[in-house]
Amino acid sequence: MMTEQVSLQAKLKNLVQQRQFYWWLGHVCVVCNGLFYFSSVLSLNTNESYYKRAYLGALLSYAVVIYNSIGVTHTTIGMNLLCDENVHYFVIAFYWYSYHPITVTLIPFFVFSIFHTLTYTKSTLLPLLCIPITSQIESKIQHFTDNYHTTAMNYVAYVEVIGILGRLILGIITFRTSVLALIVFVHFLRLRYFLSSYTRDALETTGRYLDTLLILPENKSTQWTVVSNLYISLKRLIIRYGGGGGEGGGGGEGGGGVTLSNEKSK
Repeated sequence: MMTEQVSLQAKLKNLVQQRQFYWWLGHVCVVCNGLFYFSSVLSLNTNESYYKRAYLGALLSYAVVIYNSIGVTHTTIGMNLLCDENVHYFVIAFYWYSYHPITVTLIPFFVFSIFHTLTYTKSTLLPLLCIPITSQIESKIQHFTDNYHTTAMNYVAYVEVIGILGRLILGIITFRTSVLALIVFVHFLRLRYFLSSYTRDALETTGRYLDTLLILPENKSTQWTVVSNLYISLKRLIIRYGGGGGEGGGGGEGGGGVTLSNEKSK
């Protein structure tokens, strides 16, 4: 018994010396503070401190991944690093952390962190515990991640395309959000379009729906003509802006699939 305790202590000591442990702690911070923040929003007693702490956890996790990428590949800050989606999510997380709280922006990071927390718990933490129930927990975690990862990544993509983008546009119309926030996020989505099939599908599906809704509707009125022309002009501007880029080489698919070693978890 004493030998097992010493062995466990040695393993834990070795564990906390690894960067991946702090990567996991960052995701745990996102999940816990995200739960508290969303609960406070639903209770109409919003506590913004949980929002800030959740983003600090996200920044820690992505910073560890970026640092690990630099250390392993011996790259410098250049095109390869700037095309890394971990950098993109780190930058957008820092921007949302610095900006006034917008609840919907936290949802993607919260979903990503749930899967990362579970995956690390299954692969690294549970094997340290030599108890019978461990295998059952591992099996349930594996079942959850296998069956819901793709659905969750699709959900996140639509949250980014419809939820966050829509919230920013509405905020600008109501003078509650700066134009800079929209510009920053549109550029982020542009990068995601080239790096993530989930984001690409969400943008294309949403675009087709808006085309059906706003272009050449039945019984078009004068007011609707103005709306249609405005939509067409805006769409042309976005296509022209998006057409200026090319596919880059990034990390894991969809942000949520990025682990410490830039692996895909799908």
